[in-house]
Amino acid sequence: MSDKRIRALARCCVMSSESVSASGLSVGLARFASYALACLVHLIGPTFLVVGVYLLFRMTIFAYCLGAVALGLAWLVRPRIPRFPADIQPLTREEAPNLYALVDRIGTGVGAPRTDAVALGGMVNAAFGTYGWRRRRLVMIGYPLWLILTPQERIAVLAHEMAHSSNGDARHGLFVGSALHSLRELHEVTRFGWHEEDGLANLFAQALLALAGLPVRVLIFALELLLHRSSQRAEYRADELGARVAGSRAMASMLDVLTTRVPSAENFLEPSAVVLGASDLWDKLQASVAAIPDEALERRRQAAREEKTRVDDTHPPTYLRVERVRQLPYVEGEVGAAEVEKIQPELEQAAYRVAETIRGAARAALYH
Repeated sequence: MSDKRIRALARCCVMSSESVSASGLSVGLARFASYALACLVHLIGPTFLVVGVYLLFRMTIFAYCLGAVALGLAWLVRPRIPRFPADIQPLTREEAPNLYALVDRIGTGVGAPRTDAVALGGMVNAAFGTYGWRRRRLVMIGYPLWLILTPQERIAVLAHEMAHSSNGDARHGLFVGSALHSLRELHEVTRFGWHEEDGLANLFAQALLALAGLPVRVLIFALELLLHRSSQRAEYRADELGARVAGSRAMASMLDVLTTRVPSAENFLEPSAVVLGASDLWDKLQASVAAIPDEALERRRQAAREEKTRVDDTHPPTYLRVERVRQLPYVEGEVGAAEVEKIQPELEQAAYRVAETIRGAARAALYH
């Protein structure tokens, strides 16, 4: 979640969920409850709509004001269909035939439906998502992450993300996912945002708004709690499916990179994107990350174990994922690194555009 308060709320949800013993809700029951709660959330919009229309017909100034607010909230929490992200660079099958051939082969290996689009982005991460009314499947490759992985690790990260389209994680579904999105929109509207220079009248209004948003925070907490265990299982399942294709050794080393090399890549990009040219950014990034001493990597690895570092609050601790993957029998995997080396030239133009986007965002933030 982007908002700090929502992240804190999710962390509370994670800690509460991890404290639940085996006698708590089963995964199946929690999944059913999450759909029931999502159904309740989706009824909020129609309820606001009916109340708003009713108030408008009351023909009083006070009713008009309340009715307008209710209709605005109904519009705000309407189900949203994800759009194609604006900050990533799409690659067509004509532009990157080898990339799509690799993605299709990996998809077959993990049992995923055919991928509709692949795109490069500036995040030090990778992701699977859907967009549009037809729920087109999108694989997003963070180019900074791509660069600091070995060819076999690149297969592992693609396989893991594509496995999410077939592992049954309710969070990625339209029904539950759109319910979470609606709640977060409401949370943004009702969060306390007063500053000292805003005055006492605004303080009173903000306090009332935050008070009205308490039920929203409760619903977010409840839905995140119900989804937590299924999300953990979905990540482990995606690791296992990905290991079948890439090999357990490559999957384990890719996960290790998330806690050892990724922090350095993130720290490099923030200041360097302002001063480096788009043509130099990626080479400098690779050189910077490659220069990290083994001793420093081992210290980060140990710290990640002690702090139970995870990608985000929906993921299990990364060191547990690494240990589990290493026990899998798929040592070599089904897809070899030679297939990755053919696609690098197909990414160059899109990678340059990603670098320009990162530089533009960094400079805008600097002069804001």
